[in-house]
Amino acid sequence: MKTGLWVLAVLVVGAVTLVAQTQLPADAAAVFQGEKFRKHIAFLASDEMRGRTTPSPELERAAEYIAGEYQRIGLEPIGGVYKLPYTLVRPDLDTVSSATFLSITRDGVTSSFRLGKDFIPFDAAGAAPLRELPVACAGFGITAPEYGYDDYAAVDVKGHVVVVLRGEPESPDTSRFRGPAITQYSSVSEKIRNARRHGAAGILLVDALRSPRKPLVTGYPWPSLFPKAGRSGGLFLPDSTPSIIALHIGENVVNALIGSLDSLRSIVKSIDETLQSPTKVLKNVAISASATIIRKPIVVHNVAGMLKGSKYPDEYVVMGAHYDHVGVGSPNAEGDSIYNGADDNASGTSSLLVAAEALAKSSVRPERSIVFLAFSAEEKGLLGSKSYVANSPLPLEKCVAMINTDMIGRCEAGKVSIGGHKRCPDLVRINEEENSKLAKPFSLAYDIEQYFFRSDQASFAMKRIPVLFYFTGEHADYHKPSDEIKLINFADLANISRLATSVLWRAAHLPRTTYIPAGFED
Repeated sequence: MKTGLWVLAVLVVGAVTLVAQTQLPADAAAVFQGEKFRKHIAFLASDEMRGRTTPSPELERAAEYIAGEYQRIGLEPIGGVYKLPYTLVRPDLDTVSSATFLSITRDGVTSSFRLGKDFIPFDAAGAAPLRELPVACAGFGITAPEYGYDDYAAVDVKGHVVVVLRGEPESPDTSRFRGPAITQYSSVSEKIRNARRHGAAGILLVDALRSPRKPLVTGYPWPSLFPKAGRSGGLFLPDSTPSIIALHIGENVVNALIGSLDSLRSIVKSIDETLQSPTKVLKNVAISASATIIRKPIVVHNVAGMLKGSKYPDEYVVMGAHYDHVGVGSPNAEGDSIYNGADDNASGTSSLLVAAEALAKSSVRPERSIVFLAFSAEEKGLLGSKSYVANSPLPLEKCVAMINTDMIGRCEAGKVSIGGHKRCPDLVRINEEENSKLAKPFSLAYDIEQYFFRSDQASFAMKRIPVLFYFTGEHADYHKPSDEIKLINFADLANISRLATSVLWRAAHLPRTTYIPAGFED
């Protein structure tokens, strides 16, 4: 009996010790004070930082600031450096007629179309020319098994150019898929990916007409086509060029393909009403096209610092936030043209820096290492985080979780939205447990799956790494000069950051948890 009591006592003490180890240390929790967040946001979102666009001198100043903070608090560099360089390319369109063109042959008669007037390549334009390829109309170009909808079900488009409607099926004012919110299937990038999955060699996208208006031809605002637009062009990873050409087409091309805009409206109406796609191969029609891109390399940086683990230092968790924003634009009514990005995402970056300071200065070390990652080029399409996971200086198979904070500075009515709940139930459970321990728990909402692939945790999710995404919602100041520090809710920002760090800390005491793919992952 005495032996049994002794064993029970050991088990109880062991359990208490384990619980103590997996709770955020008290000396770390005490660091989450509003003035620390204010200091970081005041610098990052100042007018002098001119919106921190990628690339810019101000983005590099922000990178130096973050690296300096990592060094000050004692984080270790990775591979000897805090600033992790990677290369992007800035593309422009070669407007020479032999380099970028579109022609359609119908019943032996060939018609050529005007770049900028009849068609404009998207920024995902590929380099391989198309030569006299057959054409198929493929509805909205969507394959959505969860909604029982597939535009490609009835036709083999391998080696074809597909004509695809922009957007997605609708009933009046509403997506047929998910109520008032559009789904990820409506994005141009997903339509291009889906066309590639089905073997298409090219894709022509056209506006889905539901009114008497004519289709617009916008494509991408290439500097060579729009020199007075004041835009510097997009950025891409060097290896991100798709294998198919993607063009935005207008009325003249539609007329050449299917006869008239009325025929196009009839197709849209039929799909909206029936959710059945009239996919078919066009007879006696062939397309030739090319879209040649000129590329200029540009070097930018992610910024990383590591807190080494005490027991399993080779395994690690990541806390991430993007530190870039969208730069300078047209002046608003008040004459302000600087997009300060206080909420998007100086708020998340401040959370990253305060969490790093709290854990670096704590008397307790996590069992697994923690990597604090500030990403650039999120606003350009998650390019910083995509580059990191593609060329990680640390083995990705050793990454057990990733916690991302993006726009967490405008909490209203105590609501915090959590992304990744369908994919990462173990992290969600931990988050709910930690939230319940707060003096004033947040109202946790699982309502942001439509944003999931718009922030940096998505790059880790694509590698099956468990993730959580903290977000307090879009607002009237999103991507506007009015996103300024005066609107930040510092009290809730500090508490959200502490909550996220508590989950981070517990994840650092666990092996990799469950990840359930929910579509779009590799």
